[in-house]
Amino acid sequence: MNAFRQLRCGLWAALLGTAAAAAAEPALLTVGTGEAWVREFFPPSGEKEIDRIVWTNPPAQLDLDTLQVWNVRRPWPIRAWRWRDVAPAALAAPAADAAAAVVWQPRRAPAAPAPQALEIELAEPLSHAMGHSLTYRLPDFRWEAFYRVVVRGIGPQSIEAVQVDLTGYLRIHNGTSARYPHARISLVGADAALQPPPKPFGLLAVNPDSPLTDLFRAPPAPEPLVPATYPLQTEAAVPANGQAEIQFARVVRKPAQIEHVCDSAAIPSPTPPGGLPLRRVLLIPNSAAMGLGFPLPPGSADLFLGAARGAPFQSGRVAHVPFPGTVQLDLGPVDAVRASRQTGEEKALPEGAAEVECRIALDNALASPVHVRVEEKPATPRQWSLVRSSVPCTETTGALRFELTLPAQAAKTIVYRLRLAAPET
Repeated sequence: MNAFRQLRCGLWAALLGTAAAAAAEPALLTVGTGEAWVREFFPPSGEKEIDRIVWTNPPAQLDLDTLQVWNVRRPWPIRAWRWRDVAPAALAAPAADAAAAVVWQPRRAPAAPAPQALEIELAEPLSHAMGHSLTYRLPDFRWEAFYRVVVRGIGPQSIEAVQVDLTGYLRIHNGTSARYPHARISLVGADAALQPPPKPFGLLAVNPDSPLTDLFRAPPAPEPLVPATYPLQTEAAVPANGQAEIQFARVVRKPAQIEHVCDSAAIPSPTPPGGLPLRRVLLIPNSAAMGLGFPLPPGSADLFLGAARGAPFQSGRVAHVPFPGTVQLDLGPVDAVRASRQTGEEKALPEGAAEVECRIALDNALASPVHVRVEEKPATPRQWSLVRSSVPCTETTGALRFELTLPAQAAKTIVYRLRLAAPET
């Protein structure tokens, strides 16, 4: 009975070992800007412990300073490594026949270099029951994302139940000789659109530590952007010296919101007669219920209305979208929803402060209600505080935010009053 149990356990172990060896885990690629970090998994060798690893055909552009050997959970110390040639058996040249006629033949092309192997000597024996993995860095990798968005429910005279289709694609550029037929892709990178624009020419910025200004000195370099991580874990086949295009996100027939934005930076005060059009923004929640639920990388976007046929309605850009967060796509100005701003005169107060009243007139000519978000930044160098407002608002750093719904073919005026602090002497 014990012998039968031992035989059965041995058969199960052999089957599990064969399955583990046959189903090798896909390589993990974390692609950044100009580089990629790779983790390759290798199945068990059948030995209980190993003290050296022979890695055949490693990538030619491998950064050996970043090479690490891992067991299941932690890196394993390396004592030394060395290159080793694995040259195939030399082909024996055929014996020359003295009676045969001499035939001229072109010089044979030089043989391709023999494949190499990297021999890694471990500092201590490594249990190989679960195999091992290698992590390293490769240069000349980059990525770019782009989106295809289809919006339904937006008409020229009304906005009905809005539905959206969103598909995200990723293009991986590999400039090395390494190929990964089975890989899982994650990304690391910063959104260049978040970099502040350069300062206009001639704008003085006095340095308190030096009598020189920026007209005589080179402007300081902007602060580097903090890269974000996008753990997509999308499966892909990455060829050598080529590119792979994969789909990493898909939203089909999900509800979305439309918002009209009145920004004081785009609508001056006083506004010309008739007002100025508001910008329409498409809002897509980044949630698991929408089929997303993970950070979205920045990239270009093509927007289609009604169906994904013909040329796109317009092209734009999707900024970095955290999770949880909201995808925002600018649909351009809308003439049917307009706004105008008016700032009253300052009224002096006895203690040296002042009060000023501001008005924002909103007009909706559509046959359906619209949601409006008003971003108001008072154009005054003095410290201010909100006294009262006809519409509830949220105070942020140096700005006010109003959110309201305008009924169909209706108008509404927001009136708020600010208290301006006394000027410093």
